Amino acid sequence: MTNRIRLGILVLLIGAAILAADRLTKLWVLNNLALYEDRALIPALYPYLRVFHTNNTGVAFGLFRGGGSLFAVVNVAAILAIVYYAFRQHHVSLLTLISLGLVLGGAAGNLVDRVLYGHVIDFIDVRYSDSVYWPTFNIADSAVVVGVLLLLLTVYLEERAAGREAEEDPATVENQPLPDHQG
Repeated sequence: MTNRIRLGILVLLIGAAILAADRLTKLWVLNNLALYEDRALIPALYPYLRVFHTNNTGVAFGLFRGGGSLFAVVNVAAILAIVYYAFRQHHVSLLTLISLGLVLGGAAGNLVDRVLYGHVIDFIDVRYSDSVYWPTFNIADSAVVVGVLLLLLTVYLEERAAGREAEEDPATVENQPLPDHQG
């Protein structure tokens, strides 16, 4: 098995694990809570952290409500791009693979909801008060956000490391003396 296939399979496995966790939690919500019903899974944290069944026809944080079909197309494009990229790489960092798997699984989880229900099921509700709260989200949303942040961190760290290597390498163009152009 080539390295490219191994890397692609790792991304798919991470994505599948996220998709499974997302589907299982959403199925639990659908089977245990009516729409707009809430429950305290950790009574000491209620009402600051609760499970609250709601639907989202938009994207993350409830933005752009009503664009379900367009967002399904965007999800499919993201999934295809990630799978294509994952199977084309020969060498890529483990953090990059993990971040791609997280985004893949999250995009797939929300795509399944859009196809099955016409909206995304959200249920994790974090709030300080009725006026200070984080928009309700789900496992897939969390995976996408963490995956993108991890990917940004990875790119930053790799760029920084490449900059240090260039400074230390005496053969780099930046460290070469300018040629003498005397006649």
